[in-house]
Amino acid sequence: MRILKFIVAVVCAAKLPAQTPGTRLSVEVNVTSVVIRGDTTGVFYTVRNGSGSQDSLFTFTVDAPARVIYIAAPPPDSIWKADSLVSGNQPAAQWVTLDLLPPGAISPDLSFESLGLPSIVTHWAEGGWPLPACCDDDSANAGDAYTLAIRSVQGKTVGVEQWPSDRSTQALLGRLHELTQTVCGSPLIWVTDSALCTALVSDLSAAESFRASGATIEARNSLDHYKGLLSGPDPGSFAPGVTSPAYWLLRANADIVRGRL
Repeated sequence: MRILKFIVAVVCAAKLPAQTPGTRLSVEVNVTSVVIRGDTTGVFYTVRNGSGSQDSLFTFTVDAPARVIYIAAPPPDSIWKADSLVSGNQPAAQWVTLDLLPPGAISPDLSFESLGLPSIVTHWAEGGWPLPACCDDDSANAGDAYTLAIRSVQGKTVGVEQWPSDRSTQALLGRLHELTQTVCGSPLIWVTDSALCTALVSDLSAAESFRASGATIEARNSLDHYKGLLSGPDPGSFAPGVTSPAYWLLRANADIVRGRL
């Protein structure tokens, strides 16, 4: 199996033709769950290769700044492989499908765990492409390092970052405020309803005011209302205008903050 490394700047991809093999695909990354256990966060995904893609999906890679402590390979084991990778200071979680995922198909559940908080990270999707002939292991490895930069497309999804040095409720509430504004703004726009974004930010401002004055119950109620705004009528459903990454990112962080009030 090819060994993929992360030592080539992604900016190099901009210099290549738009139809570079491996990049002729579009993917939809659906966050299906975020699970918090103590100081550990687990993130679960499915990846759909767009029906208009020209390439089949070969690898899906997620930046993991908090480093991977566990990664699951979905069944059947003979088709999907999973591994945690580190090159320099850039760790990542990666899944490889040996059977390739054709256009229109959806992956099984892909998941990993890290010691940290849910955050916004980069993902890479690489399409299958013919391997070049090479003469020795060194040239093969160098080619693989090159391919992640130029033979893949990238986007943003939910991942895990390290716990901040300041774990106070005030700091974590401020962090949630920043995440909310980020997912509501460009270029992400993971929450597409501007009125909903205003209401979410208002709830967080109220929660901070109540926290600062010692009104713990009211602060918790504000966070409960915040979570309710993200949720649909059925368990696990999202409110209109809320995408799966926005829901799981904001909901999980709100639960963390509420648990500290």
